[in-house]
Amino acid sequence: MTEPNSNLRRLPWNGPEGSADHAPYGLVDHIADRTEDDMITRARNDAAYALVIAQQPEASREELSRLVAKLAGHVRNVTSVADMRAERLNSPAVTVLESALRAAFGQH
Repeated sequence: MTEPNSNLRRLPWNGPEGSADHAPYGLVDHIADRTEDDMITRARNDAAYALVIAQQPEASREELSRLVAKLAGHVRNVTSVADMRAERLNSPAVTVLESALRAAFGQH
């Protein structure tokens, strides 16, 4: 496996192409930051909504199943953001946090 190039910025979504922007902070970085922030905000909002719905006795199994699927997608997205941010940081604390998150989610 190839080590990530510290001059390149991966975007917070899967795609066939990587970033060719070598500027310290350019348009790609701005778009990536906004996309990451949007992913985290949506995850927080949907988590709050899911807690409200889960307290309602009339919530159907189908509705709860859709919420669980949506929250699982958010967890996947937010952990991707965390992985990509950890790649950009060279800190022992980040490595420890990443290891703890991977262990919590059963990934090694």
